[in-house]
Amino acid sequence: MNTISVNWGNPQALNSLLLNNLEKLDDNFAKVLQIWATDELSKVEPSRAKEIALVISDFSIQIQSFPFGSRASNLEIALTGNKMALTVFAIEACSQQWHIEHWAVLQTNLANVYCDRIKENRAENLEAAIEAYQLALKVFTQESFPEEWATIINNLGTAYNERILGNRAENLEVAINAYRLALKVRTREAFPEKWASTQDNLGSAYDQRIKGDRAENLEAAIEAYKLALQIRTLEELPQEWAKTHFNLSSTYVARIKGDRAKNLEAAIKACEVALQVYTQENSPEFWAKTQKSLAIAYRQRVHGNRTNNLQAAMNVYESAFQVFTREAFPADWATLQYNLGNLYSDSNQKKHTQDLGAAIQAYNLALQIFTRVAFPADWAMTQFSLGNTYLLQEKINEAIECFQLALEIYTPTSLPEECLRCSRKLGNIAFAITLWNEAIKGYNNAIDAVEQIRTWATSESRRQEILEESIGIYESMVQACINAGQIEKAFEYSERSRSKRLVDLMASYNLSQGEEIPPKVQELLQQYEALQRQIDQERQSHKSENNRSETRAAWEAYNEAIATLETQKQQVWENLRREDPVLAGEIQVNPLSLSEIQKLIDQPNTAILSFYTTNSDTHIFVVQQNQITLHTCTGQGLNTLQGWISQNWLLPYMNDSQKWETQINSILRELAERLQISELIYQHIEGIKELILVPHLLLHQIPFVALPTGEYQEYLGDKFLIRYTPSCQILEFCQQRDNVRAFNEISLQYGTVEDAEDNLPCARFEGEQLAKMYNIPPENRLIGSSQATSNKYRQLAQQVQVLHSSHHAQSRLDNPLESQLKLADGSITLGQLMTPSWRLPQLVEVFLSCCETNLGIPSLTDDIFTLSTGFLCAGARSVVSTLWSVNDLATALFSIFYYQLRQEGKNRPEALHKAQIQLREFTKLDLNKIFQEVEAREKELIGNRKKYPPDSIEYQQWKIEYNMYTKLNRQIKKIENSTQQFPFSDPHYWAAFICHGLQ
Repeated sequence: MNTISVNWGNPQALNSLLLNNLEKLDDNFAKVLQIWATDELSKVEPSRAKEIALVISDFSIQIQSFPFGSRASNLEIALTGNKMALTVFAIEACSQQWHIEHWAVLQTNLANVYCDRIKENRAENLEAAIEAYQLALKVFTQESFPEEWATIINNLGTAYNERILGNRAENLEVAINAYRLALKVRTREAFPEKWASTQDNLGSAYDQRIKGDRAENLEAAIEAYKLALQIRTLEELPQEWAKTHFNLSSTYVARIKGDRAKNLEAAIKACEVALQVYTQENSPEFWAKTQKSLAIAYRQRVHGNRTNNLQAAMNVYESAFQVFTREAFPADWATLQYNLGNLYSDSNQKKHTQDLGAAIQAYNLALQIFTRVAFPADWAMTQFSLGNTYLLQEKINEAIECFQLALEIYTPTSLPEECLRCSRKLGNIAFAITLWNEAIKGYNNAIDAVEQIRTWATSESRRQEILEESIGIYESMVQACINAGQIEKAFEYSERSRSKRLVDLMASYNLSQGEEIPPKVQELLQQYEALQRQIDQERQSHKSENNRSETRAAWEAYNEAIATLETQKQQVWENLRREDPVLAGEIQVNPLSLSEIQKLIDQPNTAILSFYTTNSDTHIFVVQQNQITLHTCTGQGLNTLQGWISQNWLLPYMNDSQKWETQINSILRELAERLQISELIYQHIEGIKELILVPHLLLHQIPFVALPTGEYQEYLGDKFLIRYTPSCQILEFCQQRDNVRAFNEISLQYGTVEDAEDNLPCARFEGEQLAKMYNIPPENRLIGSSQATSNKYRQLAQQVQVLHSSHHAQSRLDNPLESQLKLADGSITLGQLMTPSWRLPQLVEVFLSCCETNLGIPSLTDDIFTLSTGFLCAGARSVVSTLWSVNDLATALFSIFYYQLRQEGKNRPEALHKAQIQLREFTKLDLNKIFQEVEAREKELIGNRKKYPPDSIEYQQWKIEYNMYTKLNRQIKKIENSTQQFPFSDPHYWAAFICHGLQ
């Protein structure tokens, strides 16, 4: 104390004294200090006691950072010194400001020591640090003491960064927010070194962050470290420069983006750079920590000889053990033992019993320090690695026990990434040895973890990747539940796995309708629409010339310029989705239970048929109001069924549609056999009248209505009314929409969009017949290229309750968001329909009398993105759409039949069913009855040819109408001249039409 008093402000004097007395700096010294201080402070006047307390405080600060001797003992001495000083500067003892400020400084110093403390319980030390920092913040407020406040907030962030108790994910969020707050005061201009220190801390928090996207978090960490290194240079701040490079090394090892081999070389380089400053002599602790990070990088290194890399890692670990002894650094010693275990059990090493035994020994040594109470996360991590090693030894029971222990800490909400890895492994092991209940527990945890990770990701594409990477877990869960006889649970998980991206979009619509669109979203929407206008301009020179069915699905953009614009649009879409309340985590979509799904069935003679294909089989869940049964098509797995559909249905349709048309019946006949349709009917759905189909993967593209039942010339659509839904969750969204029953058929307003490019004569005739049926006023009809523009289409869709679209459309199988309704001045894409600018809450029904409006290739996650599902997202309760490129005349007839039946009071599935039968049974004689006026009108128009001047508007209108009737009459004559009595009996003409949503 005398040395400090005499040499106040000169720390070198104390350092020299301490270096000469290293043997005395032990735990006993702390006890001696406490005894001496207690005695000395009790004998002197209060003013003298404060002087002594300040000297003790300064000594504590210096001994805390003293690099020699026992680090643990030095920290115990510093802790004792701060506590003794606080006995004098108790806040209750004096109300003077300087006294209170000194009390707050001492609380800060005490907290700093608790953060670094090696001895006693680490979790309790950190809690004590947090409490002391929070006490200090009562005095050092941002307004009165901004610099001190920022320092404490920064240190508080570090305490939360390392905190053991509480939720780990939440602790890290608190840490990140604390660092961000500190940076508001610690700016680069005002406090460059402190700014760099907080950037370094922020990098550490992002490196460990659990919430958000892991890859993006690691990039944020690297960015923060690089910012810190702009100030922390080797010349100016060598110790800090080395520390940031050390931190950077671990982030490069974990980095997801970039080349893996290059990342590991960068990690090794960062360690080697740090070791230029950290030597065993002058910085033994940080030298050993850096050696440990270097060994981890060598263990995973891609470049170089594998054996040499592993030996290098072993050598480096042995060096680190020289400093990290069990007595001096127990936690670091245990970490080294854990990493050594990983090295011995490395999956790329040639396995020897001796290596695995050494790994188990190392893990067990680590567990002597990493107890469940003191180091729960490290304990769980070691249990998981121990389980993996037991698995390599084929000690299954021991492995399962270790994984189960690890899952006591690895929960889906606190450590979801770790929980996913451990639970998935546990589920797979249990599945392999037919322990179905254990497998179900493991997969249940894994699925909860996947969905938590997905919830925290704010990028739509990343959310999709997360699900695709884990879709096999859902499949295994479904199969495990079936094997365990838990059919209800199997069905719930099959439903839970599907159409999540579509569900997110519909949840956003349902929960945000009626709200104002935020300015940032409006700006992004304007960018999106502007890019679409550029694409439309590029396409204007390429228009369809004739039949509705000539606009075929595409695998790629029309040209490179459009492809570039579409890429830009996709980025704007991603930015739009980031603003979405579901992706922002503000809204959670809870999966439906079986009982909730059964409530969607409003009639006792209605059943949901939910299809689910696993690697080996296709399962069909039959859900009725009061029961659920299962039909399994054994052997019809992903390759044997879904692969078969791709090779025999989808690819032939894309590559040679005419040949595909001739094979439809034979393909559907074989598919009916594969799906065991006749057995399914006999065993499960006798007495059922309506089926709600939930297809899976490519079954979305199948016209179930045309599947043979096994009875003579009977189709499934003859026996049952059929409607589709991508998932039961989406059906519920449709039912939840308000005012769904507010309209009756009399009050409904109808609107039509007809022949937008002046090249579909049947579409115009179709529109005219509908207008007569429903007295549709001219302002609700957009006819031809002069009226059917994109803006008018949107305005009409916002006004009417029933929208009938009869014009060209195109599906984009490579980029579904670019699927389009083709209009006079451009297109309306699926992407546009799914943005907040397309909210159509009043829309009851949409009939897309166009080609391929439900053609799409579902993703692995079973998301089917088509123009049909786009209108469901926009607000429609029901959508009639097409599975392939449809015939112009047949479509016009079908539409007319459908609306006649709707006018008679039939619901949508009934009208669809009866219209399909009418079209199948339609004869050439019937054709004459319906189109008898066509020929007469064409002759009348010929007679009016010279009635209008060639350059008049009337003449142009006459010409359009004349061309329409001429082309229409030509199509009719072609059918009349054919030899077929029933020209539209083939499924190609009538089976493409399906109904999504409500009745």
